[in-house]
Order: sequence, then C-alpha cells, then structure tokens
Amino acid sequence: MNPKALVHVTMTSDLMCPWCWVGLRKLQEAAKNTNIEAVVEWKPFLLRPNHPEEGVLKTDPTPASRVGRHLKMAGQSVGIDFTGLTDRTPNTTLFHAVMKYLQDDLKMSPKDATAYHEAVFEGYFTLGEFPDQKGLLKAASRVPNHSESLTKCIAGLFQDSQKLVALKDDVRKEAYEASRRGISGVPSFAVNGKTLFSGAQPVEVFEEVLTRFAHQ
Repeated sequence: MNPKALVHVTMTSDLMCPWCWVGLRKLQEAAKNTNIEAVVEWKPFLLRPNHPEEGVLKTDPTPASRVGRHLKMAGQSVGIDFTGLTDRTPNTTLFHAVMKYLQDDLKMSPKDATAYHEAVFEGYFTLGEFPDQKGLLKAASRVPNHSESLTKCIAGLFQDSQKLVALKDDVRKEAYEASRRGISGVPSFAVNGKTLFSGAQPVEVFEEVLTRFAHQ
C-alpha cells in the first residue's frame, strides 16, 4: 500500500473564534475524502488581547441568544454543537501559551496537539468551560490515550510561573507579527508555507488545495 501524501497546514487561529473550529472540521473532512494527511501546526491570533484574564461577561443573557442560526447550522453540518453555555469572552493568551508549550517545547505530534485543541474548543463552545487553568486541565483529561500524561504536563507548566510568563510574551509577539503580515481574520490557512485564504471555506475548496499541494 502506498503511503498517504502529506501536506503541512499552518492554521493561524484563536480559540474564541467558532469558525476556526468549523474550518478545522472541514479541513479534516477534506483530508479524509482525498486520502491526504493534513499535518496541522497551530499559530496564535488574539481577537481580544486587552481582555482581562478572567474574561468579560457576554452581553447576550441566555445561551440560546449567544449562538446565531447560521453558526448553529454550520456547526451541525460538521458535527459541532455550539451551545452558548460559556457566559464569558476570554483572553486566550494562556491557551495559546499552552499550545506553544506542547508544540515547541514538548514536540507533541501534530495529531495529538490538534486533539487537545479540539478538546478545548469543545470545552468552550459546547460544554460551557471557561479556558482558564481549570478549564484547560479539564480539556486535557478528555484527550484520548494521553489524558493522564497531558494533564500532568500542563499542570507542571502552570506551576512554572517564569516559563508561563515567557510563553505568554512569545504568544503576544507571534500574534502581533501575524497582524503585521496582513492576517486580519481567522482562521487563516497556509499550506506548505504558502498563505492561501482565510475563513471556513467549503470542503471542496480544501479538497482542491490539498490535492494540488500533495502532488507538487
């Protein structure tokens, strides 16, 4: 059997962007449909960099009022249940610092790092978990096959205040550089180092891109 073709996808995104999760699911569906392995690397973007760490209460009073019909339907089409249960909008610097630690320091596989990212997406958008230290540890406990070790690693990071501060500073710098490069909306997708488009495009667009770059 021939090995799967590989393409490297860099997703510049923010946890609080629901379309980033939708875009990931569409990318995953396209990879399955084309039998091409999309190796995802995550890069930070900060939609609310000036929010306090404890977040800001949402103005919409009820969960149902926090999720528009279009987003609800888009989520359902890719197996996501946007519930609106989380009542605060976060500053996501801490989350991005954890992702940077997993990818850059621990050299976690792209597949496992993405599984953790999805667990945090699920916590924030579906389960009503705010992505503070407690919420990020809860997400780690839901990652298949790695829950115990991942929880331990992230808990250790939270105990290392000097390392955490350095990671947060790096995240802010990377997010600023993304803006300087012209990224103004997320998700933004680059394939094999070439920035192509932003937004949760149709699955067919992802299929075309994956196929084109897999055969270059």
